[in-house]
Amino acid sequence: MSALHDPTGGKIAAGPSKSAILYRTLYSKPAELAVRGHDSYIVTDTREILDATAGPGVSCLGHSNKEVHQAIIDQMQKISYVYSGHNTTAPAEELAAFLIEESQDAFHKVIFNSGGSEATETAMKIVRQYSLAKSLASDPPCAPRERIISRFPSYHGNTLGALAISGNPFRKDIFIPYLSAAPVSFVSTCYPYRQLRENETEQELCQRLLQELDEEFIKHDGNVAAFWMEPVTGTSQACTAPLKGYIAGVKKICRKYGTLLVMDEILCGMGRTGYLFSWMEDGSVEDVAPDLMTCAKALGGGYGPVSAVLMTAEVAKVLTECGGYNGGYTYQAHALACAAALSVQKIMKRDRVLDNVRKMGDLLFRLLRERLKDSPYVGDIRGRGLQVGVEFVKDKRTKETLPRAVRFAGRLLDYAWDKERLSMLLGMGTVHDGGVFGDTVLFLPMYIITETEVKEIVDRFCRSVEAVSKAVAEEIPA
Repeated sequence: MSALHDPTGGKIAAGPSKSAILYRTLYSKPAELAVRGHDSYIVTDTREILDATAGPGVSCLGHSNKEVHQAIIDQMQKISYVYSGHNTTAPAEELAAFLIEESQDAFHKVIFNSGGSEATETAMKIVRQYSLAKSLASDPPCAPRERIISRFPSYHGNTLGALAISGNPFRKDIFIPYLSAAPVSFVSTCYPYRQLRENETEQELCQRLLQELDEEFIKHDGNVAAFWMEPVTGTSQACTAPLKGYIAGVKKICRKYGTLLVMDEILCGMGRTGYLFSWMEDGSVEDVAPDLMTCAKALGGGYGPVSAVLMTAEVAKVLTECGGYNGGYTYQAHALACAAALSVQKIMKRDRVLDNVRKMGDLLFRLLRERLKDSPYVGDIRGRGLQVGVEFVKDKRTKETLPRAVRFAGRLLDYAWDKERLSMLLGMGTVHDGGVFGDTVLFLPMYIITETEVKEIVDRFCRSVEAVSKAVAEEIPA
């Protein structure tokens, strides 16, 4: 059963916990009590940790922004909660208007939820209701489209519906009997590190991946309701970015077959890659913007549980004409969460925080590549902005993965946490050759990170890699 709890095959911390909380057990180290936080640091009851994952990927403005604190207090003194089925609030209205304005007219309406998984569930329901409405309005009426095409690997949330459209074996496989009955099929992600064939260019690889997607549409002729994708992958493939022209090509295919394009920007959106929405780096609204987009994490910066589903005017029109969105959650558009998110987003825009994301991201990539170019087990360093993945291999020439029993990435996280007081995020390995293999870790630093802190992250990480590499070299044959 260990694989259910730790995808690296590590051991769970020995002995029962005295806490009344059933802790998450994806990592072998026990949970530490966090007593306070400041900027890029978490202070536990025993030490201070440099948080290079923003917990993870959430706390974009750091752990102690007083301006956001005050915005929450101000709203709390007015009203903390109203039922969204009866009322709205100024923070929710202002946050929605802000996101629509910043989308460069890509979107027209917003629904707020409490987390990324809820956002995915909401988007799935919108896809279904849109398909039903379109089928009923056609002349003559036709059967609604039902199939969703997703990518493998991918991760769209931990609720059962979200897991159904996720290509993430470690998270979903044991729950398959309970997953949504919606027909879902999968195509490949962009993964040039392993997908490129001999003498193949990245442009040729991009066309090959688009052809695979086109063939999947043909296979399910007229029954595809939506194509679902993360522009930049998260833990499932350690920050693989889209190839040049890939997103524009995907959108053309979706338009060709009259299918909704849904982008999951729960992790990579809201500034993580250096752009408010990550697709903005890949082209114009007309060429690359999706029909539906989910976002969360850095939307509220960790100061309130909040997520959003943004939709085009066309999607909003169809839903409105068929009676509105049939769904919702009790804490939808929570006033305090929206007040926090509005404050976070206003600060990011006013202080040009995304300029720092791009600048510090470039520095982080440069330093990691310089310092680790001769490291025997570092195969690839990839990502965008402050979303950085590192893949470790046994052989850099053949890209052979390390034996799973070695637990390179898991040991690296443990060493960095215990010896270097550095927090990183464990990847779920990578998918190739028909299976899930390999060792990956992710960096997701705060958007406010300084040059000094970037250098400190690199120093601590490189010392950790050196120590674990030395130990592993003594355990496996050359």
